[in-house]
Amino acid sequence: MSKLVTDIKKLKSGYKVTFDDEFISNIELDIFIKYRLKPGISLEKDVYYEMLKENDKIYYTKLGVLKLKRMQTKKELLDYLVDKGCNYHLAQELVSGFEKRRYINDDEYTRLYIEMKKHLQGPKLITSKLLKKGVDQDIIKKYLSQIDEYEILSVLVKKKYTAYKQKTQKQALISTRNHLITKGYKREIIDSILIHMKQEFPRDEQPLLEKTFDKLYDKYKDKKQGYELKAFLKQKLYQKGFEMNDIEAIFIQKNVLS
Repeated sequence: MSKLVTDIKKLKSGYKVTFDDEFISNIELDIFIKYRLKPGISLEKDVYYEMLKENDKIYYTKLGVLKLKRMQTKKELLDYLVDKGCNYHLAQELVSGFEKRRYINDDEYTRLYIEMKKHLQGPKLITSKLLKKGVDQDIIKKYLSQIDEYEILSVLVKKKYTAYKQKTQKQALISTRNHLITKGYKREIIDSILIHMKQEFPRDEQPLLEKTFDKLYDKYKDKKQGYELKAFLKQKLYQKGFEMNDIEAIFIQKNVLS
């Protein structure tokens, strides 16, 4: 059974070809010329399907090249082509071809990814993201072993810790620790640096304590009274990281509920 070309429309790229008034295909220019398509021409069924296979290969190769303007892993490009409707086996063939021509290189991708991300993401997070991108774990380990996490964290911990100007030292230490742990850096390295950070950058928390006390007192003085108010304020201040001795002293200093 043959397929009859019944209509042709020029597109921005290629042609929209109608076969037997129902089979519509977007045909690439190279295929259009090769098969000399025009209204009234018939293609045998096997030739028709061979033409479609060749057309798909050209079309998805072009899509792949465009996608590769930004670096991709093998898995990322394979998933992209399949999502765009490419047959899985053809997608594998195309990705393999790109890899042989070194348009795709998971090893180089990993090296560059880690170099760009090492100050933003820790080894755990980097590993998780690269595994999702389909990178082999041995490749990831190879390049992660080349970074000095302690050196990186020495900068990041100081930067984050000193940025918490409106927190107590206790709060700043906890917030810094939690932030960097969520970014995938090693807990034990973070903790070892924070110990030195606490000693290197002691804080005068008195101005912050006075400011926080005044704010809390003004907010709750009409809602609670006497012992209940004092106990409540103590709890709030302690939760914010102030030392209990300093909290007791502020009540005396302010001559409030003392």
